Amino acid sequence: MRAMMLTLALAALGFAQVRAANLAVVRVFSTDEEVMLLNSSSDLWATSNAMPCAGKSTTSEIDLILVYSKDLATDVMASQVVAELETTFMNNASAWVQCFRSIKNMSAKLNPEQDVYDSNGYTTNKHWVSGPNTVFKSIMDAMMTGPYMGMYDSFFLMEMDAVPIKANWLDQFETEALEMPGGNMAVRGSQYLGDKWDLFKHMMPDYLVDHINGNAIYNLKNNWTQYLVNAFTAQGTTAMLEEMAFDVAFAMITMAAESGSDPTFSAAWTNVMGSNTTYNPTSMLVGNYANTLLNTSYEFPTYIRHGSNKNLFENLPDDNVTLVVAWFDYQGHFLETVPTHHPFKKIMGLAYYEQSMNSREIPAPDGNVTLTMKPAKSQPYYHLCEAAKSVDTKWFALTDNYHIVKAPVSVLMETMDKPVLPYVLKDSRYCGERPNCKASMEQAEDLFGIVLNYHHDKYEVLYKTADALAFCDAWDVATTGKDWGNCSLAFGPTADDYIAWKISSPTFNVSDEFTPKDKTRYGWRAWTSLWNPAPVDDRNCETTLYGIKEYLETLGNISTCAVDYVENETACVGDSTCMWKPMFQSGVCMLDPKSITTTTTVEGAVFNVIEVTMPMTVDNASEIINDVTVTTAMRCVAQFSSNGCGAVNDHASCIALQRRCSDHFDPQRGCKFMSA
Repeated sequence: MRAMMLTLALAALGFAQVRAANLAVVRVFSTDEEVMLLNSSSDLWATSNAMPCAGKSTTSEIDLILVYSKDLATDVMASQVVAELETTFMNNASAWVQCFRSIKNMSAKLNPEQDVYDSNGYTTNKHWVSGPNTVFKSIMDAMMTGPYMGMYDSFFLMEMDAVPIKANWLDQFETEALEMPGGNMAVRGSQYLGDKWDLFKHMMPDYLVDHINGNAIYNLKNNWTQYLVNAFTAQGTTAMLEEMAFDVAFAMITMAAESGSDPTFSAAWTNVMGSNTTYNPTSMLVGNYANTLLNTSYEFPTYIRHGSNKNLFENLPDDNVTLVVAWFDYQGHFLETVPTHHPFKKIMGLAYYEQSMNSREIPAPDGNVTLTMKPAKSQPYYHLCEAAKSVDTKWFALTDNYHIVKAPVSVLMETMDKPVLPYVLKDSRYCGERPNCKASMEQAEDLFGIVLNYHHDKYEVLYKTADALAFCDAWDVATTGKDWGNCSLAFGPTADDYIAWKISSPTFNVSDEFTPKDKTRYGWRAWTSLWNPAPVDDRNCETTLYGIKEYLETLGNISTCAVDYVENETACVGDSTCMWKPMFQSGVCMLDPKSITTTTTVEGAVFNVIEVTMPMTVDNASEIINDVTVTTAMRCVAQFSSNGCGAVNDHASCIALQRRCSDHFDPQRGCKFMSA
């Protein structure tokens, strides 16, 4: 009898250690597109790859709550979809139904003025996050003081672009939610896992870089969760509810509390006994990729991907594309980055210096790369068209020896005949600050009579060889009587010229041949990136599109971490100024924001040969531009790196400059930086 009582006591103790919980999955939908996604989720969840659970939980009760941003009572389509899901649940008509205790719905009842979300932010609408914030507040009000008060311990906010990609994701939600009380966790989810911010992350506030995306688990019983909601919705001088996304605001409040920089937040943090686990970015439930463009071959580690299916693309087969590199001179370390993860198994180098024809095999992780070098027959500005006439593959891409392969990268295709086409808006700040952006579109209009609304970077467009050959014939005709050397042409053939030529055909429809993506809104990962600025344009044109100012600003934007440690985790980690970020097949090395005190601003522009990589400017640019000593030195260094001292009239000065920058001089790279 005593043994039996001991067994029962131990069993009771063991049972007590497994805490039962009431949980909810909250699905928010707003637009007609999201209504249709909600409708299709029933079929998706019934598949083996997205089945929510292995079996009904014996520990927790989990409800599904559908939240419509408007009013279900006044929207026929939305209410019908919700009714059909409720009928499926009541009739036990799909396998996923077993995973939930019940299905509920609520309407946030936003009016059209409130139901606003604009990812361009303050540039177009001060109240750019009004919609999502008001819906989130409605959910929290329902959970804390409204119809669901006291009913749930935690809930998972699962927007329509949070897509299950592994079975038993609901089981993972339950596991992580049950861990939260014992771990003193208030919010648990994912930071941004894409790379859109990498180049300028050191310029961004920590609370934005490190914030947990709103698709997260919220512990309603944790005092810090309640404080965050109250602090965010309180109408103070900052009016956060109207002007800052709730997930970013939660990060800002938490970090200010942890650091002690805000006495009010800090006092509350101490009062709730906040710890380094309270705001918790460790989750295998959800991974936040947001608007990052991804390839379907990537194996996501989490159960749910926060990223729309519209951002998933196929890889172009390796044997269908050639990367054509303009080798303007001997310098560079493009070759060092060839043995990395990228789709270019054929690379052709067009050398604009004395070079014999040769070919070699370079081992790479995904198979050997064939590099063929040949002397160029045309001027460098004609690179696009000479490339088209030189390749034997269906597609080709362009770069030059001032770039490196930005591994890991892919060529993204919606279909095998439809590549992604990155662009920036003509009227965007991004393009407005860059004179070469405007000049490129003006040249396209002049040659083909098409007013472009979008600008395209020559090194980011995938060209169909047959089309490019026809384009080059048309470009030659259109430029009759014009010449790049006398400045009657701002550029040689550009991507804007190519797109304008296509649009000039009455049968052309961009959506038939490309999938356009605004690269200021989507995480587009270019195939190559600068390791050093190209030499300044030394033509004496009336308007300088790429001069000393642009050279300096571009130089200030290039990260040594990204250049020197491509797919080299060991070396990256060994550099105290760098940090390694696992990504896709391998990872990327970037500047560690905590290793520097930045003195740059985001008010100026950064220039590539024709394109720009990110917004940054040098301090006191006007002083540098007006300093004859500095500008002479920079011209000399730029010309030396491109052509050697023979291109500079004052040969002795050039040699002296080379010696003065000896600490920064590399035989393969030239002068990486030179100060007077």
